[in-house]
Amino acid sequence: MTVTLIWLVSFAAIFMLCLNRWDGSLGATVKRILPEALSIDNGDRYVWGGALAVLGATFIVNPISMLMALIMLTLIVVIGGKLICWGMSKVKMH
Repeated sequence: MTVTLIWLVSFAAIFMLCLNRWDGSLGATVKRILPEALSIDNGDRYVWGGALAVLGATFIVNPISMLMALIMLTLIVVIGGKLICWGMSKVKMH
C-alpha cells in the first residue's frame, strides 16, 4: 500500500511539473527530439506528460528494475541493429 501511495504522489507531482513546464523548455525539447511524422500540438501535452510521469514515478519506486529494463532494451536495439547491418551487407541488391 505504501509503494502505491508513493507512486501516486510522485506521478501527480511529475505530471503537474510536466504540464507547467510544457510551454517552456519541455515542449520545445520534445518537439526537437520527435521526428516530423510524430509532430505534436497542444493537445499532446497530456499524453507526453502522462508518459513521462509514469516513467518517472516507476523510476522513483523501483529504480533497479527500471535500469535493468533500460539496459536490456539498449542491448536488444544495439544487437538487432548490428545484425540488420550485417544481414544487409550480405544481401545482393540488383
